[in-house]
Amino acid sequence: MTRIAISGYASLDHVMTLDGIPTPGRTTTILTRPEDAWPRLGGSPAYVAAALASGGIDGATPVTWIGDDLAGEDYRAQLRRRGIRTDGVSAIEGERTPMAILAYEPQGGCLCLYHPASAGHLVLTDNQRDVIAGADWLCVTVGPKAATREAVGLLSPAAKLCWVVKDDPRAVTPDLAAELAARADLICCSAAEAAFVRRAFEAGTVPKPDLMLIETRGGAGAQVTYAGVTTFVPSEPLVVTDPTGAGDTFAGGALAALASGETDPVAVVKSGHKAAHALLSGRVANQNESA
Repeated sequence: MTRIAISGYASLDHVMTLDGIPTPGRTTTILTRPEDAWPRLGGSPAYVAAALASGGIDGATPVTWIGDDLAGEDYRAQLRRRGIRTDGVSAIEGERTPMAILAYEPQGGCLCLYHPASAGHLVLTDNQRDVIAGADWLCVTVGPKAATREAVGLLSPAAKLCWVVKDDPRAVTPDLAAELAARADLICCSAAEAAFVRRAFEAGTVPKPDLMLIETRGGAGAQVTYAGVTTFVPSEPLVVTDPTGAGDTFAGGALAALASGETDPVAVVKSGHKAAHALLSGRVANQNESA
């Protein structure tokens, strides 16, 4: 069994599409919201883990924090329904489970409101440390910086690191970004986050010789750089109104292929495309059925 720990913030998402941009004093109508779950399982660790599980990785384990409330129980239940392990999920006594409101307006922009819920300092538990120390891979997504730094330090020398980039200086300071870039075997970022990654390397960081760097370009495809060669891999166009989690799902699909022994960078990217397409096409089908 390949053991992959995925660190980062948890969320339960209330996703909707709107008929306009919300303004004070005016009612904005919700046109659609997910049919399968309200709220819906969200947060980077869950999306990455779901793609890993779909890609045949039995040991995908989110390392994250929820509250000891009914929402936290729902978060765990939604993970289990997707075949994802929950032993790295820590319920914080007296706290509420994080949630987000993701409202998409007609022009495609997203109004995102996130409630982290926990007022306390999020730190790794002993159980979470054991999950990370025993992992073959650590996948770092956006999360509390102290816990991220400790997680990287707990990783065994033989284990590998995947960095799913989020340009958030509150969670990933320049020195932490440089540390992640130096340790990474796989980096997944969007075109908008490419400059953030470049700055991490410009700080004097030397990448691993076999680093695979993937830069996604939305629906057009993704660019992969490996062994000094850069290749663009197109994807199948798909018109969606709710792209939430597509980038994290792509990263999980790519990581699933790499962790399973795939060495061809184009095949790794295609695995990411396949995972993201499955996520988004399922939403399109559900939307058409409810229309």
